[in-house]
Formats: sequence, structure tokens, C-alpha cells
Amino acid sequence: MKFYEVPPEVENAIKNTDSRPFVRVVFELSSGDLYIRDSDILECVMTSYKNEDGGIVNMGEILLDNSRDIYDVFSNNEFCPGLGVQIWYCFGERTNTFFRFHMFVDDDGFQLQMTGHTDMTCKIRLIDLSKKLDDTKLQRNWTDAQVVVHSIVCDRTHPENSLVHIIAARGGIGANEINCGTLNFDIPYVVVAGSAWKELCSLAKAYNAIVECGKDLTLSFIESPYDLQNEYSEEACFSLNENEITHFRFFNNRDKYANNVRLKYTRYVQTERQELWSYSDAPVWYDENMQPYYPFTDDSRKIISDNDYEAIYTAKNEEGKTRNVVYADSIDSEQDFLEAMEVTGEDKPVVIQYDTTTYKDRAIVQLGRDGNLIGVRKAAITGRAIISETNYSVFVKDDDEIAAHGQIVRNITSKYLSDDLFEAEPFCQRRAKDFLNECVNCKGAYYLTTYIPLIHARVGAFMDMRLKGTSNYKKVRIDELTFRYKKEEAFSSELWVTRV
Repeated sequence: MKFYEVPPEVENAIKNTDSRPFVRVVFELSSGDLYIRDSDILECVMTSYKNEDGGIVNMGEILLDNSRDIYDVFSNNEFCPGLGVQIWYCFGERTNTFFRFHMFVDDDGFQLQMTGHTDMTCKIRLIDLSKKLDDTKLQRNWTDAQVVVHSIVCDRTHPENSLVHIIAARGGIGANEINCGTLNFDIPYVVVAGSAWKELCSLAKAYNAIVECGKDLTLSFIESPYDLQNEYSEEACFSLNENEITHFRFFNNRDKYANNVRLKYTRYVQTERQELWSYSDAPVWYDENMQPYYPFTDDSRKIISDNDYEAIYTAKNEEGKTRNVVYADSIDSEQDFLEAMEVTGEDKPVVIQYDTTTYKDRAIVQLGRDGNLIGVRKAAITGRAIISETNYSVFVKDDDEIAAHGQIVRNITSKYLSDDLFEAEPFCQRRAKDFLNECVNCKGAYYLTTYIPLIHARVGAFMDMRLKGTSNYKKVRIDELTFRYKKEEAFSSELWVTRV
């Protein structure tokens, strides 16, 4: 990932230490944008980081001078939780500006504070849309798990089959609000049950993509190294030297080290049309040729007496092993089911109920014999199925690292992994190797501060740095950043970076 592109005049101002950055805050009111007076902005601290779920989260806090008593709900009833807030950074005469964050006021709203009789301030905490996307109570049909079949990871040209778009829609985000790449990996079957944000994070983690509620479009799902149709860059976009770094702290980051990766997931496979169910309830009789059949001599059989009789589907995989079916389609119609039924005589059972739509892994069947004595040789349902191969695992390890450090295992699970080929190798196998490479090449991390206003930096982007006492630059990836603006103090950029 690269830094944000900024206008040339802003880029020059960033490198010009004589040009002090300022913050401009804009409230998005129904009547139009309200620009907060610059002198009222006492502090503005903005943070962007990658959370444990795998998504980039933005948060912040601004402190306003409220001596004129205007920043409260009594002055404007739109000063309330959920209000949209824009954060801009300005330089020099403040004509050189860069829009950096699109945020929302959190549930605590506008917090008025007063010390003594004159020091009146208003504190506002800011969140991005990820907080709302992670709240299932705010989402459409949040109580219902959604089964998605025959989808791909993401494709802006076919949003109806794109998992990114399908999941985002649960959070109320339309296709025209999403910036995404192209990951045409087939996902035969998945159950989307969590919040939109957690599901998107899980999907991004599986494909090493960046998911963020951005400043321009509502949602971004980009920068996967497995996206061969869009640019993926690990190019260093900026460099800091020892004279520009005001403080640094080193961490060995060994908690992220591993030399044996076990990638575990449930593998879903699409089968061709085959027999999914065949009637086999006892008792069974045999004719003179020792061929089995099922006598329907009275109404005691469950398929006759039970109006909720379940014909549970199973299917065979390529190795001929029987597996559970999670989803079936192209099922025999009622007429096909009856016509294909084999009996010993001329009379066939009457189909009272044949429901193949209520459930996708079974049919509800009820037959009647209409007072006849019937011998059923074969009653079967045929269709196309998606079967589950549970506890499917990929194991990769580094024997040299194990010999040197002992075996350190990292267990990783994901429901979004695909078996499609990537560069002539199953993606799940390739992803496990890349996970191992990340875990083995754990070179340490740094916390550093600088007076350079790196307002165009972003989490996931790469840069070079050179520390005191070293002659070479080291390439690092930004994992977290904070911009600190105070009206009466120098601007500070704080970064957590990992060596790569």
C-alpha cells in the first residue's frame, strides 16, 4: 500500500519545517457544512490502527474552546451522537489543505467541561463507520444468518456475486459506495452470521487485504497481494532519518514468531448431480431373486404417518466417501421423483408432500398408499450438492527454524479460504506458506515519533527509516499511527512500525 496522494503544494509543505500544520474541523449539518473557527480548536488527536480482527479502525478526540457557549445540544440540536465530522490538515496560510478523516461523533456526544468560571471546553470523541458496522443491532436482519453460495471474494463489476458487496449490504452499504479490487476466488458456500465489520475483517484476513471505512468512499477492500488485476505495491513512499525522528523504542516482536503453521478450515466442494437420498427404512423384504424391497402394507411407516418426515441428503466426494450435504439445488421435481420410483407391481405410492425448498440440506416427504399393498424397490432424490469436508487442514513448517528455536505452532482458522489455483497452486496451500513466511521473518517493531506531519501516511503503507548509529535505511510497514495537534504546541506524528 502507498501513502495517500496529496497535491504538490501540500507535499512540499509537509517537508517544510517552517510551515506549521493546523487542523480544520467541519461539522456536516443538514443545513450545510459548518466550519469550526480555527481558534476554537484546542486539541485534535487522530489515531488509525489495525485491530485484531484484521480491519483498519480510525478514532479520535477533539477539544474545543467553548467560552462562547455554542458547542452543545441546546445551541444546535444537531450537535449530537452520529453527527458527521470531517478532519482536514492545513499549512501556511491554510489554503493548502488535505482532507484526511471522515468521522462520526460517538454515543457520548458533545461533552461540556468547565474548570473554574472561565475555562469552558467541549470534548468530542470520534469514531469511524466500522463502529456502526460492528453493531449488529443497527444492521438489517441482523438476527438472521445469511447463506451465500457460488460467490467470489470481490468484484466491483458483479456485485451480486461478490462477497464483499453481499456482506457490506448487511450494514446498509451500497455497491456504489465500495472501492474494491478483483479477487475471483470461488467460495462455494459460507454462512455470514456475525456483524458486517467482523465478517469483512475475516474475509480481508484470509486474503491479506486492507479493509477500511475510508474518507472518500464509504468502504475500501483493497491491496491484496493475490489481486493480479490491480496494482499491489510494497514500495517505500517516504523516508525518515535520525535527524527527523525525535524518539524511538524497539520491540523484538517475538510473540508473532512461529515456525509451524496449521491452517484449518471446513472445505466445501461442489458435486455433479447424483443421488442425494434413497429410502431405506426397515423392515426390508427380499423377492425370489433376492432383490430388496420395502413393503407398504399398512400406515405404520414413518414416511406415511409422519408429515415432517426428513429425507436428509448425503453425497459422495471424488474419493467415493459419503459426506454431509450443506446445500443442494437442481433437485428432482415432484413429478420426476414419482416417475423415477420403482415398485414391485403397478401401483405407486401417492405423494402427499414433497418439499425441497424449505431446507437446503433435506427434503420433507410424505407418501400415502391409498389402501393399496405396495412394494417399493427404489424411491430416491437426485440433485446437485455442496458437501462439507470438516477439519480440513494444511500444514507447513520450516525445519531449519524448528531445529534452531524449537517448534512454535500457530493455528489459523478461516471459513473464507478457497481451493482455486493461484499461480498453479491451491490458494489454501499458498496462503499457509505466506503465513509461515510472515511468522518466520519477524524482525521486530518500533515505536517512533517525529515532528514531520505525516498526514498522508496510512496503516499498511511502507516507508524507510534510518536510526542514529546506523548507515542504512530499513524498510518498515506502518501498523498504527497517531497525529497529535495542540494549539499551543508542536505537531507530532507517532508511528508503530514493523520491519519487513
